[in-house]
Amino acid sequence: MPGTPALHVEARLSVPLDLVSVCSLLYRAVPGSGLEPWLVATRRELEAETVTDLDVLHGFSGRLLYYMEEPVMAFRPLSAERAGATYDDLDAFLASLPPEMFRAMAIHAIERVHRDLGVIIPPPTGPDPDAWRRFVGPALTTATVDEVIPLLIDPSLLRERTIRLYRTIWADHYAAAFTDHLPVLGRAATLAKRSVDQGVSMAFSALTGHRLPATLVADLGRVKRVVFCPSAHIGEFVSYIVYPPDLVVFFSAPNLVDRVGTGELGDPAAGDNDGNAGALASIGNDRDLLEALRALADPTRLRIVDLLGSGEQYAQEIVGQLGIAQSAASRHLAQLERAGLVTVRPSRGVKYYAVDPARFGQVSGQLLRRGAAVDEPGP
Repeated sequence: MPGTPALHVEARLSVPLDLVSVCSLLYRAVPGSGLEPWLVATRRELEAETVTDLDVLHGFSGRLLYYMEEPVMAFRPLSAERAGATYDDLDAFLASLPPEMFRAMAIHAIERVHRDLGVIIPPPTGPDPDAWRRFVGPALTTATVDEVIPLLIDPSLLRERTIRLYRTIWADHYAAAFTDHLPVLGRAATLAKRSVDQGVSMAFSALTGHRLPATLVADLGRVKRVVFCPSAHIGEFVSYIVYPPDLVVFFSAPNLVDRVGTGELGDPAAGDNDGNAGALASIGNDRDLLEALRALADPTRLRIVDLLGSGEQYAQEIVGQLGIAQSAASRHLAQLERAGLVTVRPSRGVKYYAVDPARFGQVSGQLLRRGAAVDEPGP
């Protein structure tokens, strides 16, 4: 979209962010969940107090588990000064925060759930339990309101249990596993750097094995930086943190390294030095590029892109401005959607369309790279 700044996309290994991922995976790792056996076995080994903390602290901020992201994102793990942060750095930071900060983070997490649900419930200004019940109610999943309200009325309890959970998971269950997997995590982070210059959608597909979800596409307008972080235990599970202006996407480090080792993707590190992009970045590029170019090679579809450049519109608006039959407009929109150039957001029976600036950036980048690879003519 003209005037829209390009997203900054990178890959890096982060201990604090990896810990958030592991905690959320352990929360979900009940028998039959389909998650990695290590996660299920580790959850089974947790002491009763730790299981309670895990379920309560993840269970009052919606299905996306917003609260447990808050303390780590407050640490600013993606800032330059925290690039090599250890767990001890995170722990010292959390220990320095007053209890009121933990309540503020909990309130912010619940407000994020309210935003997702489209409801407006102001947070209480005092200790009235009924007011807290109304505020917390829409965000509850596995926690009960009677478990959560005491933590919000007395945030020293919330602070104590949050820090205790992080410390217990790290020291008793994950530190040794993290050390064992560190070579694979580091290798995966290095490999991932070869694909992030292709843009969010292509990198997401190459690294996670999944198409970029529509929910994330809708959130890209609020994001300025996307960071792909390797995880030792995520497997095929899709996990991410949307915390504007940042988006963190976790991907399986072992899966990526295994695919490179078997030659399925090729090894970018073993490639030549002629300026070509690595194998990770090139998966499906030619096919996807051709589909995008075909979608744009039509005056009506270009007009649709221009219309959507001013903002999201629903189908009937587009039909009215184009002056063509609705069936024809639907065919054009469908082709743009298949090419990933346009996103669709259903709402109350109406489809809203918008351009995907990240996808346009990928197409532009692929064309520019091809142009740069052409030898300049001699004198």
